[in-house]
Amino acid sequence: MKWIKWLAGLISLLLVGVLTVQIVRMPTFILSSIFMAGMIIIALFIGSIVISGVIKLIFKKTSFFVVLCSVVSIISIVFMIRFSSPKLTIVVPKGYEGRVTLVLSSVDKNILTVDSNGIGYITKRTFDKVYTKPKVYETDGTDISDQCVGFNPSTFWAKGKFSPITANNSADREREIEFLSFEIVPKDKKGEKQYYSPDLTNLVDKTKLPKKK
Repeated sequence: MKWIKWLAGLISLLLVGVLTVQIVRMPTFILSSIFMAGMIIIALFIGSIVISGVIKLIFKKTSFFVVLCSVVSIISIVFMIRFSSPKLTIVVPKGYEGRVTLVLSSVDKNILTVDSNGIGYITKRTFDKVYTKPKVYETDGTDISDQCVGFNPSTFWAKGKFSPITANNSADREREIEFLSFEIVPKDKKGEKQYYSPDLTNLVDKTKLPKKK
């Protein structure tokens, strides 16, 4: 029936469109996000045509167009899940200005109410997958997301690591602390990076760090 073809085509186009927007918003380091999106979409369609051809050999009476649209839709959904970014809501102390640092940790659930030094703790999954700008509120509920400044225009989260060295615990020298960060700047400095650089050596709760392998 024609309506099935129209529906399958419409759904696949919508999903490809959403996927394209999602990829374009992802941070890139070498290739532009638009170029990367184009390459992925081309690969998606080529792969879908090949898979659809194989399926059509098995289900000969099924419309190739419907099969192709179905395969495109399924692969698009898989990619959307693969490229999805956690949506974070961060709570900071009232009046806080400075760097917000989310430390890769062994916690089972993100700790996004940061302490007075702007430090919170996140899971491995969040550390690996997050790329979208978070919502940021003060403890009284004031939305200060517009005071947040990211790493650069195309990549919001700065990623860093360091190895703390302490006089009393030489084991700490071998333990790298990895983190994601951004800045909360004064209202009159919105959009202007301030390059805050706090020394986290004695501020991070080392009991929450991943165990050394």
